[in-house]
Amino acid sequence: MADLALSYTVWPVFVSFFGEEPAIALKIFKTIYAEIRRREVLRVSAVYAVGAWLVLQVAEVITEPLGLPDWIMPALIIAAVVGFPVVFFLAWVIRIEPEGLIFDLPLWQGDSGNPVEQKTDFVVVAAVTSLLVIGGYAVGARIFRDIPTTRPMLASAEAPPNSIAVLAFENFGLPGSEHFASGLAAEILNMLASLRELNVAARTSSFQFRDKQIGIREIAQNLSVRYVLEGNVSQAGDEIKVTAQLINGSDGYREWGKTYDRRLEDIFDIQEEIAAGVVNELKIALSVDSEERLQKKPTENIDAYVFYLQGRERLYSPPDIDVLAAASELFRNALEIDPKFSRAHAGVCEAHLSLYELSNDVTHFDQAESACEKAAKLDPELSSEIHIALGVLYRNRGWYDRAENELDQAIALAPSAVDAYIELGQIHLAEGDDEAAEATFLRAVDLKKHYWRANNVLGNFYYRTKRYSEAIRYFEVAHRLTPGSASNFSDLGAAYWMHGDAEKARVAWDRALELKPTRLGYTNKGLVYYYAGQFADAVDMQLKALEIAPDDHRLWGRLAESYRFVPGKEAESQEAYVKAAGLAETKLNINAKDWVTMGLLGLYYAHLNQIDRALRLAGKSVEISQRNPEALYYLALTRLKGGDQTGAIDLLAEAVALDEQYRQFIVSDPDLQPIKDERFAQLLEP
Repeated sequence: MADLALSYTVWPVFVSFFGEEPAIALKIFKTIYAEIRRREVLRVSAVYAVGAWLVLQVAEVITEPLGLPDWIMPALIIAAVVGFPVVFFLAWVIRIEPEGLIFDLPLWQGDSGNPVEQKTDFVVVAAVTSLLVIGGYAVGARIFRDIPTTRPMLASAEAPPNSIAVLAFENFGLPGSEHFASGLAAEILNMLASLRELNVAARTSSFQFRDKQIGIREIAQNLSVRYVLEGNVSQAGDEIKVTAQLINGSDGYREWGKTYDRRLEDIFDIQEEIAAGVVNELKIALSVDSEERLQKKPTENIDAYVFYLQGRERLYSPPDIDVLAAASELFRNALEIDPKFSRAHAGVCEAHLSLYELSNDVTHFDQAESACEKAAKLDPELSSEIHIALGVLYRNRGWYDRAENELDQAIALAPSAVDAYIELGQIHLAEGDDEAAEATFLRAVDLKKHYWRANNVLGNFYYRTKRYSEAIRYFEVAHRLTPGSASNFSDLGAAYWMHGDAEKARVAWDRALELKPTRLGYTNKGLVYYYAGQFADAVDMQLKALEIAPDDHRLWGRLAESYRFVPGKEAESQEAYVKAAGLAETKLNINAKDWVTMGLLGLYYAHLNQIDRALRLAGKSVEISQRNPEALYYLALTRLKGGDQTGAIDLLAEAVALDEQYRQFIVSDPDLQPIKDERFAQLLEP
């Protein structure tokens, strides 16, 4: 009955093929189907399909770890597809019986009219098999003729022979050990990057491929490197197993690899041996100084070193107050074990400097300064990390010459230290040398094209220099490199806002808050409400921002200006201005050249009715900034508060002449709405 049901199911198909003779069509089909069942062709085909699938699954897992070339998987897939009709044919003509192979041709009729099975004829079987092999070879030769039999040389000039990327090592140990595995890879990366003879891709660039199914050749091409180092780590108590292998990025072949089964206390030896293995394989002759750097141990205590690795792993992430606080805590855990661990002190310094830049809380600066001083005393020779940390510290102090000297020394020790170039560019920007700043930032991007921070600071440079389209371009690159970072969306929103696209700015800022509530996200959203005349909503946003960063004078200032337009909140506005002024004064004690804080402080004092003091500060801000439009705007608002409407309009006109995007602030700024002046009206026209 099953055969009949199947026949009726396919009846229309056979009618279409055989015209008006369905009885003949049905007979032929039933005969063929019966033969397929008798010869067990479907069972053999199913077994083949399952087997081919299992082979492909295993191959996908082992191809990269064994260093097999990238064409292996496509070749296996094609072979599996081509093999299917071959298996079908063999299952049709050959049966395995207790007496041996039976060459079973399709139903030859004997004299009696009954089917006659053809017994084994090894000559015929061999002939058929030979024909299949020859045919398969001919097909395979045609399919694979373009696959090179030898490894091709990399022709691209973008991948010099000394270039390498270190990927995040996989964690094969206990859950929660991921930071240790990644930290170990980061330390090996730092060791290699400290060698002037190597060109090493930035950690953030190479670690972006973590947990992504991307081939080594594609990674090498994306990072413009010749070689890729990958590995895995398994830790169980005091035992550790590290596997590392060096892959040629031009063809996917493994150049070198080794597995280390050691005790955890041997971690420094493992790092040194892996770095040395890479150098030897690349056939690079190291200077005496570079040899010493490979052999230098950061600390003698392995527990302190594990905490340090975990702290560095967090420190490399996009800026986030919680993550930076966790990094600082891990560095301090390391220092409790080994108080003389200089690089851990440098980590504390870097973490608190980043926290200071995010929150404007001067206590973070004080902690950073103390940690940097300890690091310098403990390591008289100073690693590139400590030089960079000191450079950032001195830049925030306004000691630009000292900062530049530290960064030059960092670059001399590690020519590919991209963060040193970034900080050097920040100094040039602070000094008003835009040409040198742009060249240095571009150099940083050129060194590490896929480093989110290099692209982000270049975007900030273009934002500061009123080139908003270019700023958007680089902020978008930074976003693609770290898609989960709220700060990147905040920066992108600011660039859209200044470019005149308020809707895109709003969308970006909303997305930033969806990813993570931050000071920057809330205060930017508050500014949108403020310029839209929704002052109560603006107050709410600034209060939420202050919950995250209560010592940021900018937030208190924005809260104060929002309160001014909420009926019955005059007293709260004055209190907020007093708080803002006090915090801004403290910040100026750290860097007396901070013209942005100086201009805002002038505005705070203007609303506290200390007009003379306000005008001095705002005027000095314009002078130090070399008449930056932002400083001109602050001075204009200060003069307007002092009753000098004509002088305010002059300054606003100058600001718009330098940057037309300031017109949008003038149009929507509630402090400027009362002005009724023909020259001011002309200023509002595009």
